[in-house]
Amino acid sequence: MADYIFGKTDAESKDVQYSQNRLQLLADFYKNLVDTHRVQAAGFLMARKGKVFAHQSLGKLTHKKDSPDFEPNNIKGIASITKVVTATAIMKLVEDGILWMEQPVSTIIKEFKTPMHEKISIRHLLTHTSGLLADPGYFLEPYPSDHFEKLGRKGWLKKVLAGPLQSKPGEVWSYCSLGFGILGEIVSRVSGKHYNDYLQDEIFTPLGMTRSFIEIPEKLFPETCFMADRHEQWVKEDSLKRNLNACPDAGGGVNTTLHDLFKLGQCYLNGGTYNNHRLLGKATANLMTRNQLKNVPAFHWGTSSKDYPQGLGWGIYCDGSNVGPRTYNHEGWGWCSLFVDPDEQFVYVSMVADLNDWDPDVMVKPRTIAWSGLE
Repeated sequence: MADYIFGKTDAESKDVQYSQNRLQLLADFYKNLVDTHRVQAAGFLMARKGKVFAHQSLGKLTHKKDSPDFEPNNIKGIASITKVVTATAIMKLVEDGILWMEQPVSTIIKEFKTPMHEKISIRHLLTHTSGLLADPGYFLEPYPSDHFEKLGRKGWLKKVLAGPLQSKPGEVWSYCSLGFGILGEIVSRVSGKHYNDYLQDEIFTPLGMTRSFIEIPEKLFPETCFMADRHEQWVKEDSLKRNLNACPDAGGGVNTTLHDLFKLGQCYLNGGTYNNHRLLGKATANLMTRNQLKNVPAFHWGTSSKDYPQGLGWGIYCDGSNVGPRTYNHEGWGWCSLFVDPDEQFVYVSMVADLNDWDPDVMVKPRTIAWSGLE
């Protein structure tokens, strides 16, 4: 039976009007997932009114038999939550007057200067409405094409743009990690820094996210979560040697910790500031976390909507569960979550080491328990 390891907190649950009984129920739920070998490891952090009151983890750091325990401050990939970080980088450049939201991508990347692609704007990429290829399996196609393999090769841009658009720009929401790769390329081209360096210099360091990286330092590999031999191999390869011919890993490449990811969420909850550093203006932070679409349909992974909501990088939560009505969020493969509820001043972060398909026992039920503890 696995035991919890506790990380740093600022308060007890009673100090922030949160039920201790519900906190214990949440811990027991995650513990059962680990003890029954449903998942390799699990960790979660919750904060209210800027104070962390729950921060714990259990299970194993790696897939190997002699693995150490998964500790609260260990590093793990957050996959698609990276899109929030990329959107933050883009909006910093917008605030600096270097980019503008409706700017055609073709004014920065010449491959977009075609009759088919020239109307795609930065806003379209940020809101998954560019019409570029949706992620593999998005339409529940029985034999998905793994077009992500194109992103590591020289000439990847032309390969991404090959073939027709799936829809006209702005007309349909189709979840598109490729679009965020292009946003990462834009960051590199207009900032004068490689995307990876821009994140480190302009976002992670200012927010005190000292254990957040695209390229993990080799000395921290023993503190990094790996879920399979192939997973360990590609994380280490991407960290040790930068491939300048590859698409920036701006749709899924960030590695971080529970507490560092909390800092990002709290920064938005604070209106763009954290620890006396202003990352974004209040107006920009508020813009990014509210719906940007109107009457835009979506069909994805078996779900359809005639009017799908989407922030800038951030998702706008809309499944009718018990989270607050203004909650914004993002999830990531492997699996992890960052949810921010401005009405309750509540931040919920989860990291689960699991290579299986999306599972409501891992992604939905714990979150429902978490919100039920708010008093």
